[in-house]
Amino acid sequence: MNDRLLTVYAPPVDEDITAGSDLAAILINALRRNRIDLKDGDILVIASKVVSKAEGRLCSVADRAEFEDLVKDSSAHLVAERTYASGTTVQVVRTHSGTVQAAAGLDQSNSRGAVVLHPHDSDRSADGLRALVEQAFSVRIGVVISDTTSRPWRVGVGDFALGLSGFSGLDDQRGKPDDDGRVQSVTVRAVADEIAAAADLVKGSSRGLPMALVRGAGGYLNNGRDGAKVLNRDIVEDWFRFGHVEAIQRGLGVTELPGRAAAGDNGDDILERVSRAIRVVRAGHSRTPGHGAWRMRIEGSGSRITMSPSHSPATAQSDGPPLLEAMVGLGSLVERMHTALYAEDLSASTKWQWADGDLGTFPRGVIIDIGLLSP
Repeated sequence: MNDRLLTVYAPPVDEDITAGSDLAAILINALRRNRIDLKDGDILVIASKVVSKAEGRLCSVADRAEFEDLVKDSSAHLVAERTYASGTTVQVVRTHSGTVQAAAGLDQSNSRGAVVLHPHDSDRSADGLRALVEQAFSVRIGVVISDTTSRPWRVGVGDFALGLSGFSGLDDQRGKPDDDGRVQSVTVRAVADEIAAAADLVKGSSRGLPMALVRGAGGYLNNGRDGAKVLNRDIVEDWFRFGHVEAIQRGLGVTELPGRAAAGDNGDDILERVSRAIRVVRAGHSRTPGHGAWRMRIEGSGSRITMSPSHSPATAQSDGPPLLEAMVGLGSLVERMHTALYAEDLSASTKWQWADGDLGTFPRGVIIDIGLLSP
């Protein structure tokens, strides 16, 4: 690509877009009304919200609980979950289309209270819009359907390509020399996302600007038909498929956390964190028997956990000697508790208490002292 000048313009769209609207006709009229003559190589970036509205991808919910249920229905994989003082639970999930977004990308803004779902197939929607616009202007263009998402490791949100037609979303630089002549081996540029982000600087569906024209990126147009799905990292290559808390919980055998999830603003006190860690330890699947022989008690508002024999010792779980199982189980509980506490950003130190009996010295309990991890 040799272009060095990129221009981005968002023409006003006067029509109200609702279920059943002819979106292509509305966008074509907006371009003509603003005396824009499309050229070969232009790229139109269209907000996914107006595409969803025109396709009737709207759903009504009565309350936050129904909204959260809708998020689960729109999700293929839970990445992370946090709660806030308002009582709101926020989930970051992998959607059925492969994107990773908070609340599955569902949106209630500027929709008269309805929840706006993703288009059923954003790539197909982009194909349809591109065909009609190209026919109207006798040009060859690209179309991006954009959505907004947060970004790992960075504050703030930005737009990315949810749907794509007319060009490849990736610019593969591997095998090509850089400016120093060194052959590149890993660089693959996400040009569709970069174009979507550039368009977001001028457009905004809440301001009557749901579309932007990007001119100067025509060198990326080709006959690629992979769509935006090629920009989704496959889950087997995703190093961050779980949040750090969720990864530890799954390692302890917990697939659905009982009770309240961790606070998104890090506002949980130590007592809440320790209580949640105990729930995780108890709810998870352990490969070691003997846990039922021990009870755990929180002391000092969460600064200490004591593990002591249960008043009603559990029977052997694996047909072994109950006392031996209890000793094995205690060691397992201690290790699981340290792991669960670490997920809560808590440190722990263990003091073992010993007793003498007919079978020799054996543990009669454990004290775990707890504090905050150093940043």
